[in-house]
Amino acid sequence: MNKIFKKRIGIKRKENLNKALLIQVIFSIILVVAVIVTKHFGNSQTDSYLNMVKEKLGTTFNIKQTASGISSIFSNFSKKLGLDFLSASDYAAPVSGKILNEYGESATAEDSYNHGIDIVSNMEAVKSISYGEVVSVGKNSKLSNYIVVESGSKTIIYARFEEVFVSKGDEIKLGEIIGKLNNENKLLHLEIWENGNSIDPSRLFKISE
Repeated sequence: MNKIFKKRIGIKRKENLNKALLIQVIFSIILVVAVIVTKHFGNSQTDSYLNMVKEKLGTTFNIKQTASGISSIFSNFSKKLGLDFLSASDYAAPVSGKILNEYGESATAEDSYNHGIDIVSNMEAVKSISYGEVVSVGKNSKLSNYIVVESGSKTIIYARFEEVFVSKGDEIKLGEIIGKLNNENKLLHLEIWENGNSIDPSRLFKISE
């Protein structure tokens, strides 16, 4: 083996070593930060995360294994802190039709604020706009038959059903039919709440006629 070839091998090994070291440092920092936050909030898995960090810092670095660990850590963060990382693509319109009353202050009534939207639907079936768990099903004079769903950090209220197809405790999926509207007056009221504040549902999906 000549000197030039040996020198090239040496340079290549050094480059690979530097890359591996850089990746290890980056992931180690992420892991350490994750553990600190987890420990601060009293997560029961703190000890296992600490052991994972020690193991990764002291042994050969495995990207796939560590990435899996990081995913698990931040999944626990989201549940612990009530964070919601859903994007707009994780939502879909509950019906097709046209918005009758938009979110916000009413243009026709004084001191009136609509915390949701009212949709005139051209279909009876109402679909879930996202995944979630049904936490309440009931009826009152204002909302008629309604369904309350918790989805991540958001609380979704569907109202004005003629018939409800789900029960408290049910896990529902995106696009699942959860009830039907009155055939003569197909009007759906929809509200979304997060951290005590209502948000405009139409920001999360588009309604087609």
